[in-house]
Amino acid sequence: MLIHSSSVIRRSTHQFGDDSQALSTALVLGNNTKLVANPEMKGKYPNGLADILDQRKDLTQSDLAKAAGTSPQQISRLYQGEREMTAFWAERLAPVLKVSPESLVFPGLKRIRVPLLSFVSAGRLAHQEGVKRTDIKKYVLAADLPRGDWIALEVMGDSMNLIAPEGSHIYVNRADDHLVNNAFYVFHTPEGDVTFKRYRAGAKPRLQPYSTNPDHETIHPTGELHVFGRVGRVVHDLL
Repeated sequence: MLIHSSSVIRRSTHQFGDDSQALSTALVLGNNTKLVANPEMKGKYPNGLADILDQRKDLTQSDLAKAAGTSPQQISRLYQGEREMTAFWAERLAPVLKVSPESLVFPGLKRIRVPLLSFVSAGRLAHQEGVKRTDIKKYVLAADLPRGDWIALEVMGDSMNLIAPEGSHIYVNRADDHLVNNAFYVFHTPEGDVTFKRYRAGAKPRLQPYSTNPDHETIHPTGELHVFGRVGRVVHDLL
């Protein structure tokens, strides 16, 4: 098994990106991600190189070694799973193979396109049927999300910066509106906006900021809570 998330917040760091090599950090909230090595993969360090290269009839191990500026022996060791497919080798080989670095390190990883919305557009979803094309800023790729109705939002401000710094993306499952104490959600507000907060259960439920800034205050709802969706993942660049 390559990665197995725990039932608490888990932080994983990787050097892969679709359009850049920026170092990113992903926080997985809950027990969602399981990446299991294919039992048919080769060697002590199974990876996706053998399967990808075997499908390329026009590219031999020697060709790959020459194009990547390394030795055929090194490619053979990676192919056989005798050497670990590190971020360095994945980034080096992926352009030659015309694949993503992730597919070399985590073969079989399922990725989906998730629409990235603004918080303003998300607020309008309470009064419209589904996401409109004009609401979508762009699509972002997310790996191994569980089944759900996912959208992504870009965080503004510092009210949740202990878990989601400004500029990070939160992945929200609109199909999950079941409230769990200490879990993170996006809520509709009476003003027609949405807000990202931690839910605290009790006789008087409250929505708490999760911030280093003491100026942010806890929200004490006076009426029914309207859940937009549960936050299942936070991703932000470190560079």
